[in-house]
Amino acid sequence: MDAKERTLLNAIQNNFPIAVHPYWLLGEMAGITEDDAFRRIQKLRQEGIIRRLGGVFDSRRLGYYSTLCAGKVPEDKISLLAHLLEKIPGVTHNYIRDHSYNVWFTLIARSYSAAEHILQTIRKETGLTDIFTLPASRVFKINVNFDFDPAIDEVDQEETINSGKQGRIGEHKEEVSPYKLSSEEIELIRIIQGNLPDSPTPFTVLADQLQWPVDKVIALANHLLEVKIIRRFGAVLRHQKAGFVANVMGVWQVDPDQADKVGQIMAKFKEVSHCYQRPTLPDWPYNLFTMIHGRTSEDCEEIMKKISLTTGVKTYAMLSSIVELKKSSMQYFLEEEVY
Repeated sequence: MDAKERTLLNAIQNNFPIAVHPYWLLGEMAGITEDDAFRRIQKLRQEGIIRRLGGVFDSRRLGYYSTLCAGKVPEDKISLLAHLLEKIPGVTHNYIRDHSYNVWFTLIARSYSAAEHILQTIRKETGLTDIFTLPASRVFKINVNFDFDPAIDEVDQEETINSGKQGRIGEHKEEVSPYKLSSEEIELIRIIQGNLPDSPTPFTVLADQLQWPVDKVIALANHLLEVKIIRRFGAVLRHQKAGFVANVMGVWQVDPDQADKVGQIMAKFKEVSHCYQRPTLPDWPYNLFTMIHGRTSEDCEEIMKKISLTTGVKTYAMLSSIVELKKSSMQYFLEEEVY
């Protein structure tokens, strides 16, 4: 990957232009031609570094319910559970991690009751009782944005943390209310949540599919971005192929009265892509969760230590992924109503 490709990747993770000629705008930004920008991004897609190019949505704004689930699963039941979760559209991620709580998966459903129904079905069909749901009570950060700029160094990060600057952390602590969507907005969401067409003018292709004017597609997509239904429009990366081969789920035991302050500090670390407050369990005392990415496992361990030193939180655990069983993007308004 050369410097121009790194520049493009930094730009399009959060801000792929919603415009008639997006690659012309990206070329202007990177100092290359429209054709060169298109060719380079197509190459990154073909190599699998870019997993998907499209909209990333806030499930809460769409009226959906989401949760993280943890299970204590005997080894001889893991394949049975994995096969079942693979068939459920609302299960987007499923990992085995190195802990007694060894299976972790995300679940998105039309409602809390729909999610509970799915979980009860999972427990019944597998015979597993130790599967628990840990929905986020606070969201401090959702920003899977990998930095390919070697000029961004450790000093920059420490200055950001110490000065209290927010940076690009996508903080969402406020209550999020569902947005009343029109039928046209739902129709557009169904099509832009997938992969953008392989075309220099992808929104024109989408407009043709919808039989809409391209200006209407662009205006409505930008509106969804403005009202925060689309959290970001851009590239979803396969972080391992992009060079960030290590990740850990760092979990922290924090005094509930300090959780808000500590969560905000943790969210400012650029290596942290997600930061949530979640409930505890009788044998799970950790209430703050951070997803940490690095180029090596040692990088992740060092970040955990830095977070501990910065926040003063001493009781924590690192859960590394042993196996990735499922990783997909949620398809809203297309999934089955119930499992």
